[in-house]
Amino acid sequence: MKKIVRSFRTKEKRFLQLYSLWQETRREDLQKKCLGLLGEIVRLKPGFSLRSEFETAF
Repeated sequence: MKKIVRSFRTKEKRFLQLYSLWQETRREDLQKKCLGLLGEIVRLKPGFSLRSEFETAF
């Protein structure tokens, strides 16, 4: 269970980093990585909401 939570938190942190970089550069490869990572996050936690994470990060 702890491994899943740790994996989820790592993916969440990586997604925010990629999203921030994509916002600055608008590179298509980063966009695809963001969407792929977001898909993995939603598979792990279907009710996941980015609202609070975006408010905190940005």
